[in-house]
Amino acid sequence: MKKMNNSVTTKEFMSLAAKESVDVLDLRDPEFYDSFDLLKGSSVLQIPLTQLPNQLGQLNKGKTYYLFTQFGGRSKTMAQFLRDQGYQVINVIGGASAYQKYMAS
Repeated sequence: MKKMNNSVTTKEFMSLAAKESVDVLDLRDPEFYDSFDLLKGSSVLQIPLTQLPNQLGQLNKGKTYYLFTQFGGRSKTMAQFLRDQGYQVINVIGGASAYQKYMAS
């Protein structure tokens, strides 16, 4: 899997998560937290997008985080912000809604 890509599709993400433990950064608001318990062996850090700038201390610059928002749009913007701060992040295209559709198919 190409780590230099700034984004991956849900399918690429699921294929990677099936092979190795991944670090997920769930940026959705708390009322949307669900579904990611399906990723056995992976760690999911849940920080609402609006709180992230004040919570950067919870992130580890040695890890690569896969970012999820509800639909994937806002995570693209946040991914750029985090890269500018020196974090390694990959946006998951389509976010949690694409993930849920993928899991349902």
